[in-house]
Order: sequence, then C-alpha cells, then structure tokens
Amino acid sequence: MSDAKQSWLAFALKTLVSHGPDALTIDRLCSRKKVTKGSFYHHFKNRQAFIDALMTYWYERATARLITIADTQPCPMTRLERLDEAIAATDIEAELHIRAWALKDNRIGQHLCTIDTQRQDYLKACYLELGLDATQAEQLATTSYASFLGLQQLYPRLPIQDCLALSSQQAKSQLEILL
Repeated sequence: MSDAKQSWLAFALKTLVSHGPDALTIDRLCSRKKVTKGSFYHHFKNRQAFIDALMTYWYERATARLITIADTQPCPMTRLERLDEAIAATDIEAELHIRAWALKDNRIGQHLCTIDTQRQDYLKACYLELGLDATQAEQLATTSYASFLGLQQLYPRLPIQDCLALSSQQAKSQLEILL
C-alpha cells in the first residue's frame, strides 16, 4: 500500500475518533484534508471501497500486527502476556468508535464479526495449548475477550493497561480453576 493511501486511512481513523462516522464522507474528508476529490478517487474507487480499505487497515494495525508480535514467543502463556504488552503499546482508541459505528452500519458489524472471531480464535488456540479442552478454551476466550472489551466501556475511563491487567487476572484465575 502506498504511503499516500496509508495517509488517507490514518487520517480517516483520526477523523472517526474525533468527529464520528458521519464525518467519513468523501466531501467532508477532502475538506478536512484540504485536497480535491480527485485525490480521494486516485486511491479509492468509491466510498464503499474506502470503508473496506479502512477496516482492513485497522484490522492489520489492531489485530494482525499484534498477533504477529505475540507469536514471536514460544509458549502460550508468554504469547498471551506479549499480546497484552503489544496492545498496551498501541493506540486502540479507534476500537470504541468502530464498535459504536457498527451499531448503525451492518457492513461495519460484518467486519467486526470477522475480526472478533479471529481474536477469540487466537485466544482459544493459546488456551488449548495450555491444556484446556475445546469447550473450556472457547468459553474462556469468549469471557476474557468480552471482559477486556467491557472494561473499556466504563466511565470514568480506565487506562488500557488497567483493562488489560484486570481481564488478564480474570483469565488467569479461571485457568487455575480449570487446569
């Protein structure tokens, strides 16, 4: 992907966070970026292609890259810890805004479904490798992931490190019981 296209997508994520999904129209993006529509159409066929590229860009930054970092570790517990470290070191503010957007736009919800499934499958694979059976691993993956997402919704907002620590502590407690 070209630097210019990445610049568009990074700009769009920042715009989503600061102004919401309604600001992600071609006109509004071009106006905020102070460029012509031709610049937009040079990189994206239409708005839907742009939205698909944006969701792919976000997936690569907020899921695939983090899993790749975690996978550098040899054992599943260390991979889970490295995953938490990688998440803590990443700006994941767009996550909340994308989830809110998905409530209004089914296409965003479809992207999230794919991403959430992959994230939970990764956790499940680690839990299986630690010795849980398939049902236990799937249930723990679901509850630990849901715990992490839910903690991010609290107000006043918790630092991401606290969300990770609390959800990790919950998962480790469950692991001790199940193993």
